[in-house]
Amino acid sequence: MGGRSFMLATRVPMSRAGFEAWLDASPPGLDVIENPDAMWTGWAGDGGAADWELTAFADSPHVVAALRADRRKSPRQLLADRVKAGGCVVRHRDGALELYLYDYHADPYRTRAELLMLAGAGRFADPGEHPVLHWGGNVYPDLPLAGDPPLAVLLVTPTGARFVGRYPIEALSATLRPVEAAFLARYEGDGTAEPDLSDAVDPALRP
Repeated sequence: MGGRSFMLATRVPMSRAGFEAWLDASPPGLDVIENPDAMWTGWAGDGGAADWELTAFADSPHVVAALRADRRKSPRQLLADRVKAGGCVVRHRDGALELYLYDYHADPYRTRAELLMLAGAGRFADPGEHPVLHWGGNVYPDLPLAGDPPLAVLLVTPTGARFVGRYPIEALSATLRPVEAAFLARYEGDGTAEPDLSDAVDPALRP
């Protein structure tokens, strides 16, 4: 599973009712994030342009239209293809939204819509600041190894979200280990069996 890959993982405490409301909620605008241009600041891509306006695709309006359309989808809609393909964990477990998303041989622009989706989850979350970890590059889909910087950390709160340039990644990774384990379990076996959604995907999202 090597190759250029991009991942997101989080554990956002919220009630079951909050989780189900989030699944069908209208997505927030970019203004839900206090500092979107600071997406890469302090981490592996420090100094790079966040490019939320998708200027890299100025000569491909169909690509821009598709990426912007993703930003208008509810979480249920945005996650539907991922659930069908099987490369994710999305569930309500032990009082929290647990999520682990993996894009293999992808680019980081799709992640913009998913970061906005998770920023919007704050409206349904318990009080506090809840980190979303974004990492990737020429790496495997496991959580970052000790000392390896991620691409970004987004703190989600009930009133909004913001990117931070410093965060205790090893402690965050320890919190996310059970979600990682559920994701990696999807790839056990010889790959010929139908994916077992029972542990990784919440019943509210299963086909």
